[in-house]
Amino acid sequence: MKIRHYISTLCFALAKLPLGRTSIIRRWLLEKAGIRIDGKRHFIARSVHFDSVYPQNIILHNDVHITQNVQILTHLLDTANPDRDDIHWKEGHVEIEEGAFIGCGTIISGVIKIGKGAIIGAGSVLTRSVPPYEIWGGNPARKIKTRA
Repeated sequence: MKIRHYISTLCFALAKLPLGRTSIIRRWLLEKAGIRIDGKRHFIARSVHFDSVYPQNIILHNDVHITQNVQILTHLLDTANPDRDDIHWKEGHVEIEEGAFIGCGTIISGVIKIGKGAIIGAGSVLTRSVPPYEIWGGNPARKIKTRA
């Protein structure tokens, strides 16, 4: 498990190098790190931080746009565990469906499914799922309106 974590961390670090906007190499590195990327068209800024604890729990579908400084976290502190001497994590799952747009500086954490064509505003903190074709924003993120 530790070797897999180190490989993921290395692949994520290399993916942040300036490789071009639609780099095949960046996609390959992210997939080797454990992220599942479906489809061929994506925009993933190089300053996006993907969680290296459970990268296999991140699924990106076709035509997803993730702008700069977005953080996608797939582990949560298990606050129900009474053991105070050891930190326990719960697994989160993040799935971003086709045509979704994630604005700059957004933090995504937990068990999240961002629906097809959804827009998440810049600087949002998203802790719950977003239905298709809705616009969400804020801290914590909430529905602003439905796309026409």
